[in-house]
Amino acid sequence: MRVLLFPVGSYGDVHPFIGLAGELQRRGHQVILHTSEHFRPLVERAEIDFHPVDTEEEYKRTISDPNLFHPLRGFGTIARSIILPWQRRHYEIIAREVASGRNDLLMVGSALAQGLQMAHEVFHVPLATIHLQPSVLWSNIRPPRLMRRMPAGTGMPLWWNAGVYRLAERLMVDRVLRGPTNKFRRELGLPSIVRSTQLWHSPQKVIGLFPSWYAPAQDDWPANTVLADFPLWDESELGELDDDVREFLDAGDPPIVFTPGSAMLNGHAFFQEAIAACRILGRRGILLTRFPQQLPEQLPSGVRHFKYVPLSQLLPHSAALVYHGGIGTLSQACAAGVPHLIMPFSHDQPDNAERIERLGIGSTLYPSQFRAGKIAEKLQHLLQSDQTAHACREISARLANPQGVSRAVDEIDRMLTKNTLAET
Repeated sequence: MRVLLFPVGSYGDVHPFIGLAGELQRRGHQVILHTSEHFRPLVERAEIDFHPVDTEEEYKRTISDPNLFHPLRGFGTIARSIILPWQRRHYEIIAREVASGRNDLLMVGSALAQGLQMAHEVFHVPLATIHLQPSVLWSNIRPPRLMRRMPAGTGMPLWWNAGVYRLAERLMVDRVLRGPTNKFRRELGLPSIVRSTQLWHSPQKVIGLFPSWYAPAQDDWPANTVLADFPLWDESELGELDDDVREFLDAGDPPIVFTPGSAMLNGHAFFQEAIAACRILGRRGILLTRFPQQLPEQLPSGVRHFKYVPLSQLLPHSAALVYHGGIGTLSQACAAGVPHLIMPFSHDQPDNAERIERLGIGSTLYPSQFRAGKIAEKLQHLLQSDQTAHACREISARLANPQGVSRAVDEIDRMLTKNTLAET
């Protein structure tokens, strides 16, 4: 079968799909991964066929937007820069595949790959949606935390939670997506949608790449949802730990690792406070960013910068992780058994932070609270807490034999088998 993968976003969004692609290829499927041109070198290094959806210039323009991680304006930025232009591009990719006579296709994409939904409606190509984080699965029973001060929550009346979500949906999602999406749908002869989130979940298969102990399935999630596990693919299988990193790790106590995310270009304050917190604690630190212009020209002794280190190789030798709350980074910290200190900006990050606190393996500081003294205080408590250490070990043990990628591909294989049988 020919499986077309469509990740949308940053490295944390693309990594899991590379893991899926590799497993699908090992099972004998032909795989093509469609995403930003920026990721071509990585995808080709993993020996996966690649097709670009945008240009390097478009990718850089998107991540340079200061509103990208704004708690209120961030989704609009993503919608205008990625979701809407990629709708047509994704649809046209599938249209070309169908026009070439292919009838052995299956599409796999994220909630943001909405052009695939239209292609499914027009051409009836099977579609699976991959959700990397539970926050895109709204529940009136147990709502995800979509912002710091969320006026909905567990224990509130279901009608209230539904109303809060519908209001947020209208103001933040439908306002930017519904009009242009319906215009495109009319071009295709498709009926208009009432809610933009109708296109977030495949009507055939929704796969959550996270475990049930992290986010238990809710009765009001889409009925076709299955949960796998964290994928935990992060380039470690493409090379050994860099010698410079290994030498730094071997030269002293386990460092604290700081990263605001692979797509963060406006993290100057984050790193400034991180360096100051290391001074207060007398601890060594590692600063991870692909954009060193965010860092001071000279770093203090005991603090090093590296552009990228696979966290599965780095975190087992580290004391703690301070980061933005992205689900890919979070899953690696869970697997390594280190405490989390999360500074959530927007999108899925506040929800992930709340879940980590609920598990007892980390704490949260929102950007307005993210100051060196507070960081040091939180880290000191986390590093000295026997209760936190015990919870981290327990969570790490649950991920000792990760099955996320293989279980997700099992579900995709079931779709492929069902589709093949339906054609015979």
